[in-house]
Amino acid sequence: MSKVQGQKEGPSNIETAFISSIDGQSSVDISSGIVNLKYYESILQDGVMGSVVFADAGNSVKGKTVMEGLPLTGSEFIQLKMTDNNDVELKQTMVVTNPTPISEESNKTMVVCSLVSEAYAKNDNTSIFERFDGKISDHVEKILTDNNYLATTKGLDVEITNNNLSEFGLRRKPYFMLNSFAKKSVPDGGLGNVAGYFFFETSEKMVFKSIDSLFDKEKNKPKRSIIYNESTSKGRKLSDIMNGGRGKDGTPAGYDYKALTYDRVTTDAVKRNNMGANSTATITFNPFTQDFKRTVLYSSSIPTDGQAEIKEPLATAGLDLPAFNPNLVKEFARTTISLFDVGTFDPEPLASNESDFEVEDILNQSIMRYNQMFATKVNITIAGDFELHAGDLVFFDAPSPQSDTKNDEVDRQSGGLYIIASLCHFISPKRTLTKLTLIRDSFGRTGNHTLRD
Repeated sequence: MSKVQGQKEGPSNIETAFISSIDGQSSVDISSGIVNLKYYESILQDGVMGSVVFADAGNSVKGKTVMEGLPLTGSEFIQLKMTDNNDVELKQTMVVTNPTPISEESNKTMVVCSLVSEAYAKNDNTSIFERFDGKISDHVEKILTDNNYLATTKGLDVEITNNNLSEFGLRRKPYFMLNSFAKKSVPDGGLGNVAGYFFFETSEKMVFKSIDSLFDKEKNKPKRSIIYNESTSKGRKLSDIMNGGRGKDGTPAGYDYKALTYDRVTTDAVKRNNMGANSTATITFNPFTQDFKRTVLYSSSIPTDGQAEIKEPLATAGLDLPAFNPNLVKEFARTTISLFDVGTFDPEPLASNESDFEVEDILNQSIMRYNQMFATKVNITIAGDFELHAGDLVFFDAPSPQSDTKNDEVDRQSGGLYIIASLCHFISPKRTLTKLTLIRDSFGRTGNHTLRD
């Protein structure tokens, strides 16, 4: 059930929104006519996206509308620059994809445009043919920066991988290759139980990071402490319980601000199990030796009587991974079948009977880890905060649901560290909001909302 917190939020300042013509001969600033603008980032989304609705007046370009005078047909660059109420700036160059008039009057037209990142627009027009050898993280950096591929000018946040991989491009797209590499990567120093990376884009950088480093508060410093607090001036307060005191807006001590809305969702445990969150099996075939092999992996929440390997412990955001009823487990839930690439990359194939990629030691763990990290989800809305990005770590607390509504204890089960899985900045002339979807792999509050290191 969603809850709404009473708190005012002011508009941000859209300083510029320049759209350049395809031939580069003209441009127009539509910032004064923007009705609303939405900007999206997500760890499950390869590139940043957005949309803008603006009033297209008849004298915008050479006495004509933007649609006619520029003209605006799609694939134009738009340069956005805006600041939130804390003077944090968000700058982004994006590509207009499908400008569409949605209403027309005698002297103006309302136009809605979908926006994608430059790299996202390049991806479908780029193919990879070459062969890659060496560390996966090196392959990722090349695809992101090489002039033949995405050629991004953004900063890179590429975590070094422990494992090597040889791979042919086979005319596949850059994003396909990057997401394929993510599933096969183990972080530097990893022992195989921490496999799995995410590739995504923010307004500042291109990110390729392991799941465990995203949850690690030493490597990914928490940016904000946020609380949802419905309490009035009566009764026992979170501020009394947790270090005392309140800010001017009633925010309990140690928190940066209060959430305006709060909605907690627990994902379907049976479906999550079926996708491999608790148990996976990999069947491999070696064409060199003609051997089949099955490797089964169980989470520590499932008793196995020593019949399968358990890769634990993991770096989790909370105290414990969610338990799953062992009476419902008759065998592993998900099976992956893979053919070893024995001899594929060796100039003398018969000289090697080793696979280039250790499927049974990496793929099982990455499948399990991807599905574990969405065990619980929280949706909150806050006043616009452009300093936050997908992949950031935040500390979130909400009151514990109790019969005594004046006893404003924090929820020890759901409170604690979360990853920002996705965010949306909503900007209009009247207000600016940031909607966050927070996820984590475990339950149980750990850490301290007042500490950042």
